[in-house]
Amino acid sequence: MSALRGSVDASGGAVHASGGAVHAFRGAVHAEWIKLWSVRSTWLALAAAVALGAGLGLADTMSTTRSWDTLTAADRAAFDPVGSGFAGLTFAQLAFGVLGVLAATGDYATGTIIPALTATPRRGRLYLAKAAVVAVTTLVLGQVLAFGLFLLGQAVLRSEHLNAGLGDPGVLRAVTGAGLYLTAIALVGLGLGALARHPAGGVSALIAVVFLAYGAARAVEGWSYLPARLLLSNAGDVVAQVHAVAAKPRLPSMLLAYADLAGYALIALALGGWRAHRDA
Repeated sequence: MSALRGSVDASGGAVHASGGAVHAFRGAVHAEWIKLWSVRSTWLALAAAVALGAGLGLADTMSTTRSWDTLTAADRAAFDPVGSGFAGLTFAQLAFGVLGVLAATGDYATGTIIPALTATPRRGRLYLAKAAVVAVTTLVLGQVLAFGLFLLGQAVLRSEHLNAGLGDPGVLRAVTGAGLYLTAIALVGLGLGALARHPAGGVSALIAVVFLAYGAARAVEGWSYLPARLLLSNAGDVVAQVHAVAAKPRLPSMLLAYADLAGYALIALALGGWRAHRDA
């Protein structure tokens, strides 16, 4: 009987500990949510993403409609009505990435890491809470921005009857893919920021991964297209367009593109988590 009672007590203790861990994690997520939306940098990054994404996408789409009559048959056949509206993602992605970097480095830059660790002593739990908040936030906002850019672009293209609908083949996939790409960029920024522990270092690493790696991959295309197919930026081009794969050997297949996005995000998050646990 005493052995049975001991087993029940141990089981009850495990359940209580598990419930306590869940409660602590929820508290950490709530604190990170408040922290993310209470700093000016979050709003500035999102404003920059909207302004650059909409402004450049609109300019590119309007340029296409004005010059449509002068385009060659090959250019018209290669025209992507979805990708045209996403021309501004080149810079909007940087804004999302910087948002992730600042979410990871804000505590260290402002000195609030001490009270944050006082409230959540386990660094791993604190890091997971940051990752969860950034992932959910950018997933929702990335999709909102992607659908907004799509609708804006189609409104311009409609004047030349070049617009596409969400029900057309590949369109819904491309629009949601653009939003997922922005989320992946934000998570890469979060992981690199956690690894660098400094905003400048995290942003520099992000720029290297997103932009500078492109030049390095192009330099070796005479030997192999594999580095180019593993680039994060090329994966974004594929998932955010309808016709991106056609006749472009440097671009990955659709399946590889999604694998690239997941791989970059997971590797960056793992590096940030390693740094957090190392300093625990």
